[in-house]
Amino acid sequence: MKTSMTCPPLRGRCLRRMAARLAGLTVLALAACAHGVATAGHPASSAANPAASSATSGGLSVTSTLDGRSALPHRIHWQAFPNGPSADVSEVDFLIDGKLDWVEHKAPYYYGDDGNYLVTSFLAPGQHAFTVRAISATGQTATDTVRAQVSSAPTPPAALEGTWQRFQVSGGASGPPAGMWRLVISSVGWRINDPGGGSNLLDVAYLSPGLLEIRQGMFTSLDESQNGNGWCNDAPGPTIGLRYSVVGKTLIFTPVGPLGCDGTDYVTGPGWRGNWMRTG
Repeated sequence: MKTSMTCPPLRGRCLRRMAARLAGLTVLALAACAHGVATAGHPASSAANPAASSATSGGLSVTSTLDGRSALPHRIHWQAFPNGPSADVSEVDFLIDGKLDWVEHKAPYYYGDDGNYLVTSFLAPGQHAFTVRAISATGQTATDTVRAQVSSAPTPPAALEGTWQRFQVSGGASGPPAGMWRLVISSVGWRINDPGGGSNLLDVAYLSPGLLEIRQGMFTSLDESQNGNGWCNDAPGPTIGLRYSVVGKTLIFTPVGPLGCDGTDYVTGPGWRGNWMRTG
């Protein structure tokens, strides 16, 4: 069972990683003609995706849920499957275009933490390389790379797109920080910045005019101030429905449906409720 650290609400998530591995990382050399490695229940990727490649070391191999895909949807579970007992695996790295984006040390090995999603909206449209790299306790490595197309992210409604801000009075010891909050809405997602410098990037689905849904699964960097929301204490939380209305330069949110976990008062309570004013 994974251990979890408690992060302050609306801060970057607490990543379980070894700091020593963050220095001196090199870009993987991708062999386009290599053959994928198949394991039970996870077919070799090269058969359906000629751009896929894999490499093994000392009997260690790894596959992922992206194997066999030549295109990715907006959001997808990205899970790695090293062969052999998890006790023999030291860590599993998730890299996008050779850049380390997530590190797991405990099974199950998910990008963005257990049960979470890879959300592709922060990537430019086109082909990208998605690599899982397993490292054994004895230093052996194995990689599995899939080259897949990513489509353009949905554009937010014109009435919402842009920059908004609101002043929050003190929410008490457990409430939202007092001061000016800033919300930037774009096709990548919603970037919300609190007065203390915390920053979360949220995945949002626009269901119908005036109705949207905030969802988990935005992880774009090992920099804790730049990745996904953490209001469910380091675990993928439920979606949160919001109704919105825009009158002139004023944006108003109203929660819809159940909250689901501690911390959602930042969205459904005084952290978000009230009038947001357009600034850009």
